[in-house]
Amino acid sequence: MEVTVKYFGIIADITQKKEEVFLIDNDQNTLKNLELKIKIKYPKILDVNYSRAINKLFANCDTTLKDKDEVAFLPPFAGG
Repeated sequence: MEVTVKYFGIIADITQKKEEVFLIDNDQNTLKNLELKIKIKYPKILDVNYSRAINKLFANCDTTLKDKDEVAFLPPFAGG
């Protein structure tokens, strides 16, 4: 399956990308497994706190991904 990942803030700085597409095996279709792939590819992400969203809704690591899902990695927001 194909999942689009969007990066924001410092995470986009680390990856040098605003988004990329990952191919996920159907037996590895959790957000946790996708995160592991991303952390292996971009180890500096381990130093960043962030939230996760799937299709614009906050999600936890055990959430199952579906084909064509859009996943966002969101660093803490500041401002007022």
